[in-house]
Amino acid sequence: MKNKYILLVLACLVMAACSKKNEMASVVGANAPVAKATANTVNTAQGSGVEQAKMAQRHVELRHSLVIEVAADRLEAVWNQQLQACQFPACEVVTAEMNRQERDYSSAHLVLRIDPAQAAGLLDTLLGLGKVAVHEMSQTDRTNEVIDIQAQLDNQKALRDRLRALTASHAGKLSELLELERELARVQGEIDALTGKIRATLQLTEKTTLDVTFRTPAGFSHGGVWAPVSNAWGEMGSVLAGSLAALLVVVSGGLPWLFALCILIFVIRLLRRKARAGAQVLPPIAASNDAVPPK
Repeated sequence: MKNKYILLVLACLVMAACSKKNEMASVVGANAPVAKATANTVNTAQGSGVEQAKMAQRHVELRHSLVIEVAADRLEAVWNQQLQACQFPACEVVTAEMNRQERDYSSAHLVLRIDPAQAAGLLDTLLGLGKVAVHEMSQTDRTNEVIDIQAQLDNQKALRDRLRALTASHAGKLSELLELERELARVQGEIDALTGKIRATLQLTEKTTLDVTFRTPAGFSHGGVWAPVSNAWGEMGSVLAGSLAALLVVVSGGLPWLFALCILIFVIRLLRRKARAGAQVLPPIAASNDAVPPK
């Protein structure tokens, strides 16, 4: 009898355990769609994050500044060679200057914008043209500037579209229509200005800027310890000419007054001379007959 009770208790425990297992399986099966939806949401969020990362592309302006010393007889030829080698659209010339100065110093200046893929080759070519006196590289991150301009541009375009819709559907007073058209013209002007601004900014970041100065090596007359003496000797003639010019200006400014003063002095002396001559011509005063005789 006691064995039957023990078997009955064990059977009840087995049945309770099986029911508990079925309940857990049902709970897991019920939560499966939620877990799948959560996973899909996470994947979607990750995908959108990737898209945002792609949209947030960095816009960095890269600039190289070089000063290269070239012999005086080669300077112009080197400058012309690099100027002719820059061909649009891969390369564009921003500035090109040639300065021929007196004595033994000359310089030339080039500012180029070139595709990053060709910038390294051109940079190696420039570094091999002569002695590199200065080579500086700078990077300017213009990403925030591009994002701000693009946001302003999008807002202005949305406002333009609303103004166009209001203008097309306007049926009120003529003055209100004219006001809408003036506002539309103003917004369009803002859009054009922002479009040009963002285009110019992107041109700076899409290409590498090379600012190159070619110059002849520094000699006695340009640079070095004796540069102040050389400069003073060269400026002596200009200082002397400037002093002479200042003297001529003073003389030319005072000459008319000197001429007038001479005329005035001549007139005064002439009048005094006439006065003296008149005093000598007058006869002496005769003695009066009614004079009282002395006692």
